[in-house]
Amino acid sequence: MKQTRSLLTFMGCLLSLTVYADDFELPTLPDSVPTTEATANLLAPFNLEFKNQGMANWRKHDSAITTGRISARLYGQGSLDESFNIELNTRLRTQINNRKNYQAQNDIRVDVQSLAFSYSTNSTWRWLAGRTNIRNGVANGFNPTDWFKANSQVIFESLDAADRREDRLGVVALEGIWLHADNLLSFGYRPDLRAKPDTLTSDSDIVGLGLDRTNNRDALFVKYAPSPDSWNNLSLTVSSLYQSNQPSLGAEVSLAMRDNLVLYSEWFVQRRQNLTNEALNVNNGTMRLYHQLASGVTWSVPESIASSEDISLSVEFHFNEAGLKQSQMASWRQAITQNDTRALRIAALAGEKQEPLARQQLFGRFAWNDFWDDNDLSLITTVTPMDGSGFSQITLSAPIHPTSRIEITGYHYFGNSNTIYGSAGRKNGAMMTFFYTL
Repeated sequence: MKQTRSLLTFMGCLLSLTVYADDFELPTLPDSVPTTEATANLLAPFNLEFKNQGMANWRKHDSAITTGRISARLYGQGSLDESFNIELNTRLRTQINNRKNYQAQNDIRVDVQSLAFSYSTNSTWRWLAGRTNIRNGVANGFNPTDWFKANSQVIFESLDAADRREDRLGVVALEGIWLHADNLLSFGYRPDLRAKPDTLTSDSDIVGLGLDRTNNRDALFVKYAPSPDSWNNLSLTVSSLYQSNQPSLGAEVSLAMRDNLVLYSEWFVQRRQNLTNEALNVNNGTMRLYHQLASGVTWSVPESIASSEDISLSVEFHFNEAGLKQSQMASWRQAITQNDTRALRIAALAGEKQEPLARQQLFGRFAWNDFWDDNDLSLITTVTPMDGSGFSQITLSAPIHPTSRIEITGYHYFGNSNTIYGSAGRKNGAMMTFFYTL
């Protein structure tokens, strides 16, 4: 009965949000779906995406939190002339939930996730300046070599790391890219912009660029990817990131064994503190080298079994040396049982860094594209072997028109309240999202 009431509230939030959108003159979904040629030409080369979303989260020891959201996103890449290009990803969004009163200054946001310009003198060199989403990694569930993932999430919409990689706050950087024959080299600089609290550059009302999150330290980075013809199905990338007193080195490799079997791995080592010491500010800030690893295999079901169906299965092992080890689990369980805030600070830091809280975890992904007409189905799950806790998420994506689709997502956390994932407080969640793109 409680879940039924929560679902009704959940749908009510979504409907109420549309009403609020009218009050504040925010974009709402159009009454008709056909896209006119004039509208398409007006927006070209960019796309305008409207999103209506409703979600409900059931807590372990609390009532459900229901949320309704509406947003409009302008994104894409275009050419200013033969040499200059622009990259844009900006979003206007608002939301309501059943736990607080709606306040425009707090609940309307403009997120400038990317705004960058690039200049190419020829096919060999390209220079890029501005805010851009610099992504690294070949794994699915955890990307050790993805330097700038920390504190980049805009809002919670998915437990899938692959989704978060594609839609997050970019970093302001200057980057050079050299492409020649069988070699790719990129290098750049991310400045510390010293954004102050409650300002436009950080977290001011409505428009806050969040540069205090993405550009809070100077960093130099370089990445090299050779691809000689003799390597055939082998791909290798070597990368390095340098922050003051925290050098790091990483590598990504993937190998196609057959048409339907790919092995991959990424490794990263950095001078840093472990999660416990950094979160609690202990051990006088002493740092050492800590390793991270994500290795896996993706198997695509062959035509002899699945005919023309597009079905794949990925399995991965994740290792985070800076995370909690087995010998610390008894102390962790005791801290959670006693509501010790230190445990919450450690877990929050792992979430901010988007890295595993435990030293080891297993990840799996099952994807079936076009499983029914043009509908896609995916399932991910993560398990911590140390205590058996984890989460699963299932997503169904269904197109309802060439310019619109609906996405239904559900997730479940499992494990006792004093386990790695059970202590997160979440139990179940459901989300329904409608997309319309011009």
